[in-house]
Amino acid sequence: MRRAKYTMFCLLAAMLLAGCTNKQSRAFDRLLVEVGQDGAVDADEWAQIVEFLDRNKAHFERFYDAGGELRTDEVKQYAADLFARRRPPMEVDMSAAAAAAPLQVSFYLERSGSMLPYDAPQGNGELKAALMRLLNSVPGETARLFVVNDGVHAYPQGTAQFIRSANVFESTKGIGDASYTDFAAIFGHLLQKTGHGEIGVLVTDLIYSTPSMTGLSPQKIFADAQGMTQAVFKDEALGRSMLVVKLGGSYVGPYYAYDQPCGGTAYNGRRPFYIVVVGDNAAMRRLTTDADYAAFSRFSSLPGYEGMTLLSAGVPYKPYYSLLLSGKDLRGRFSPERGQAERITAIEGVRPDADSGDLRLALAVDLSHMLVDEAYLTDVANYEVESRSGLTIKEIRTVTAADATPAERRYLKQATHIFVLQATDVVPSEEVVIRLKNRLPQWVEQSSTDDDRDVTAPRFAQTTFGLRYLLQGISDAYARHADQQPAYFEMKLQVKR
Repeated sequence: MRRAKYTMFCLLAAMLLAGCTNKQSRAFDRLLVEVGQDGAVDADEWAQIVEFLDRNKAHFERFYDAGGELRTDEVKQYAADLFARRRPPMEVDMSAAAAAAPLQVSFYLERSGSMLPYDAPQGNGELKAALMRLLNSVPGETARLFVVNDGVHAYPQGTAQFIRSANVFESTKGIGDASYTDFAAIFGHLLQKTGHGEIGVLVTDLIYSTPSMTGLSPQKIFADAQGMTQAVFKDEALGRSMLVVKLGGSYVGPYYAYDQPCGGTAYNGRRPFYIVVVGDNAAMRRLTTDADYAAFSRFSSLPGYEGMTLLSAGVPYKPYYSLLLSGKDLRGRFSPERGQAERITAIEGVRPDADSGDLRLALAVDLSHMLVDEAYLTDVANYEVESRSGLTIKEIRTVTAADATPAERRYLKQATHIFVLQATDVVPSEEVVIRLKNRLPQWVEQSSTDDDRDVTAPRFAQTTFGLRYLLQGISDAYARHADQQPAYFEMKLQVKR
């Protein structure tokens, strides 16, 4: 009898322990789904996962080795399997998870005749201020410095000495041949030498020049520039992204037009220059999701900021998005399909509004953590919508306090904007696809000139000789690696009558 009671006690204890473990497992699954909703698990979210497992270690012994160390790869595999079983499956980037090593950041400063006047004693020093801010915001001792012109040359004195220099071009005097800039060599080095876990940062005026340009027509120069970038990026662009940031700064000194490589024209005013950032897609995403790089990645707050564009062959972002069930933007009737507790992307029983005759949906989207201008993100013209019922984006607005009702908070989550979708008809069943097109923004065209000989021209202070040809060549090279029109992200909705 005593033995039977002991056996019963053991069985009861085992059942209670199993029930408790199942409870913790469900809580862990909910945490994984929550942090993965935006399509990526960043360093801070990984810390939440590790902290949860540490608090509940007794229930997750399978994730720990004999010494009590967390088996990171097993946790990531468990999460990947969980995401794959979701309906619909979740695609989550976990490259920033775990204790990732600091990014190796290499700076490349163009030292050419057309760059020296940006740090003249009589100027305001915006170029130096932007460069120093980026250098000082790199965590730890992970920054390296190179000087580029006729090639790529290591700066011999180290970044600490460079930061203390009174004039960035005086301190780099004598390094390389400053009479021209070999962009084929520079871009080739950036793409080939910037490996996994690395970022390359080029500071340049992006004016294409070669030793043999004398006597060439602008059209021949543009064709050469475009062909050069297409050739350099042809095989190296896949898997890497390139961010081009336009800045403006003071310029005091001679300006060398395309037909004046040896004799410049005195100029005192504003001129554009550019920060070009290169890295693989995971490293570029980490810039905006890892708190250690928050200061570095605030490119729009750099002195003289005017615009930026991100060039990529794939779909670099996977933002969180969910339809809302109530609010002032909605018209018509619908209900979410079953099994969507935390996020709604499939609806059924859809009917247009009886009074207005149209259907309006509110899609909450997280547009943060992207290296894309706010103006570009919120311009409806930059989106394409695949829909057989003619669903369109009526407007894109920011989330307000009024949107965060108790009933909608679970679906809003970290969303920053509301996409108001509109249709006058509903087909029996369709998949709606919304894409943010990855194309050169208007500022590229507006910042380019085909003739830079007149320093008194109205837009001389805002334009760069041949910029659109140089960047179009890069954009075309990226587009050839894409299966379809390049997009920053896409969102899919299932809509049924």
